[in-house]
Amino acid sequence: MSAQATGAEAAPITVELLAKHSSGKDHLAMTGGTLGADKRVNGRAQLRLQHDFFTVATLEPAEPGPGRDRLFSGIHSIEHALASPDGGDLRARIAEVTGTDAAFAARLIDMSPYIPGLLDSERAAGLALGFRSTFVTLADSVPGDPTGPLPTGMLLAAYRDALTVIREKFLAGEPVPFSTPEACGQYDLHSAEAALELIEPLLAKVANAHEVAESFADTGATRLYVCDLRLVKPRLPEAFDQQVLDLLGGHLISQQIESDTPALTAGNFGCSTGEYLMVADPAGLEQPELLRSAHFVVAGTLAEVGAYTGHDPVRAAAARDARFSLEQIERYAPEALAG
Repeated sequence: MSAQATGAEAAPITVELLAKHSSGKDHLAMTGGTLGADKRVNGRAQLRLQHDFFTVATLEPAEPGPGRDRLFSGIHSIEHALASPDGGDLRARIAEVTGTDAAFAARLIDMSPYIPGLLDSERAAGLALGFRSTFVTLADSVPGDPTGPLPTGMLLAAYRDALTVIREKFLAGEPVPFSTPEACGQYDLHSAEAALELIEPLLAKVANAHEVAESFADTGATRLYVCDLRLVKPRLPEAFDQQVLDLLGGHLISQQIESDTPALTAGNFGCSTGEYLMVADPAGLEQPELLRSAHFVVAGTLAEVGAYTGHDPVRAAAARDARFSLEQIERYAPEALAG
């Protein structure tokens, strides 16, 4: 597949940058309770999202503590490095593996930490923790069409190439990309050493595309927005008592948002201050109206999650976070509560 041919065929899907990448935003000036569009994706036909989940480690929900913090520090650090040109730059690796260009690789609109099964009422003792990628395709594409799914084997190869680059950089003593208070909502949740502890066994395994869990979601729309849903304020310098989302509670909120509304797809911020929210636009609304509507729906989910009064520790943590997040919306974006 040549870059020239793919570029011509891939034009029916465009990804337009509307705001700076999260790392380029001033996190010190951010508040909670906000929703803003970072990218707009347009398709000549209805868009379909390709999700691929890559397991990294096993998580015990009932065992909080330093071990969990270190695990999430490693995951968070890998997340930053996968997104950064100064790290593994997964999009660049996709372009290399597929022989395409940056426009094709830009269809990877999210690569976020993910925990399958967290919403299950009978939660397993050991849950998989890893990354879920979201790649934009066209719903009417046929096998072999460049507007169709990214072959799992190619995506896995790009992912492993990115991890190899990250390992080399961290072993050489390079810092975790955008890990300062200005560039990250939880700057103290990073560790290159913890990331290496996760990367080494992953690269030691033989690559097997069959171990990647893949699913698809139709958006019913030819346009969607990739948004920054900031539920709580990013942590200020030295403000280690400032409330951010619980490491598991934030993931539960993310998955509940996605479960409640087909038009919304949520990817968890590794910094535990919000979500990457992908908002489909089936009705062709103006952007401000669409985002107000999406924010109103999110507020409804937060109210639902926040109403929990049981004894499940993950749901209880999510309920506290949801109530606090609603307070942030009431303070900084009250118009969202009016629908």
